[in-house]
Amino acid sequence: MYTKASIYNLALGALLLNKRISDVLTDTSTENQTLNVHYNTALISTLQDLDLDATATQKDLELIEEDPNDLWSFAYKYPTNCAFLRRIQSAVVKDTRSTQIPRRIANHGGVKAIFCHQESAVAEYVSTDLPLSLLSANAGLAVAYKLAQLAAPLIAGKGAAQLRKEIQANYMLAKAEAQEHDRLENSNFDDDSTISEFVEARLE
Repeated sequence: MYTKASIYNLALGALLLNKRISDVLTDTSTENQTLNVHYNTALISTLQDLDLDATATQKDLELIEEDPNDLWSFAYKYPTNCAFLRRIQSAVVKDTRSTQIPRRIANHGGVKAIFCHQESAVAEYVSTDLPLSLLSANAGLAVAYKLAQLAAPLIAGKGAAQLRKEIQANYMLAKAEAQEHDRLENSNFDDDSTISEFVEARLE
């Protein structure tokens, strides 16, 4: 549904501009160049903020070292295309709410690493390079509003301060609607085993 150009045009609309961009690679206008500068930041920060199930993926983690320090059993390489690490799972144990694995993100020998105690760990994370076509209507709109907000000072000039407040309000609305849409699409009934986990945890 969404393309980079369509998100740019929504951002321009949020900035109250009539200009339209058909090709983000060849358009030489100041507006397009400004949006190009801010696009990656807008996309990644919005994906982090939304944290949608629909944008999540899973990947076997690459082991850096066993027993990297006195606190953790394994150090894994942080995925290079990770916008937001949601959780660590086991590759062999069926994942439930009670089996999510403690972890810590830190520097390890100059490499961004994930420390945990899980052998054969799997990361569930929001990817920076997901196809824009995976975004729901409101998720794509949220990216456009974030892009417009970042670009406003250079494109809108003196009127940017008030305009950014209005765009922020629209962003928050689009964010809430995108998260609600994601929640409804991923709504499941809890099975008896999951419910019993909650009961056991509350009684401990």
